[in-house]
Amino acid sequence: MTTLDQGTLSRMAKRLEEIRKEELLPDELINLVERVIPIQLAARDAAQITLPEQAQCATAEAMFAGSPMVLREAFPYDEAQAVGLFSQFLELLSSIGGDATQAAATVRAAMDSGELDPKQALRALAQGDDALFARWRAKLSGTPRALDFLVVSSLWPSLNAAAKALAPRLPENLPHDCGHCPLCGSLPYVTLLREKEGARFGVCSFCGHEHRVRRIACPYCDEAAQDKLKLFRVKEFPNARVDVCSTCNMYVKTLDFREMDIPPMPALDDMATLALDVLAQQQGYKRPTLSAWGF
Repeated sequence: MTTLDQGTLSRMAKRLEEIRKEELLPDELINLVERVIPIQLAARDAAQITLPEQAQCATAEAMFAGSPMVLREAFPYDEAQAVGLFSQFLELLSSIGGDATQAAATVRAAMDSGELDPKQALRALAQGDDALFARWRAKLSGTPRALDFLVVSSLWPSLNAAAKALAPRLPENLPHDCGHCPLCGSLPYVTLLREKEGARFGVCSFCGHEHRVRRIACPYCDEAAQDKLKLFRVKEFPNARVDVCSTCNMYVKTLDFREMDIPPMPALDDMATLALDVLAQQQGYKRPTLSAWGF
């Protein structure tokens, strides 16, 4: 692992400790994420990706009109690696105890009997097909998002490796009128304010690509009328806010890094601001995406 990776891991460990002190999430879940992160980072570096030929990607004209470079269901990933990570993360999930251990045993038994095929689950996520996951949420009532976690966490390394390799192909001066990812077309799970002028970036819920979005607009339905858009903050999270849209009834958290001298860690910053999700949902707003961990 490179020096940069060690520095990243050190910052992540510090952030996770801050999350523990907030007492918003069970320690077992935080410990699981802490064990998964270094495996994911190493896997991203090792992912074997076959990128699509230029002719298989959207044209520059199509991308300027809002089409993603590659359709989500055709986005490249390392299937062999993801299947291996699925089994590895299943073992970690099993070690937590309680409902998580029972969920892991149920998933493992389903794999052994042929009821659950990890490759099929990986493809279902890529295709945006929630039916398979909905069935398993009902079966795993104690830990309903266990399969989501396993699949999302297993796919992320190679999806993000592919995103990093494809991003240089994006046309220069691509407009950011739409909130979806210009690489795969998926929605962001959080947005970030960066740079002194406060440029706003969406973090893709599928491939993890960070892309410019409009500063004042809903990233989900593209509503830009200010009377339809509101935001709220709480004093406990001075560098975060919730943007809500009355047109689509969705919300997104926006994390403000303009005055901070540390780089964003969206997956963990999202975890650290769980209280804002609770407040938004209590007001009747919905979040249309999973977190970076599938829950």
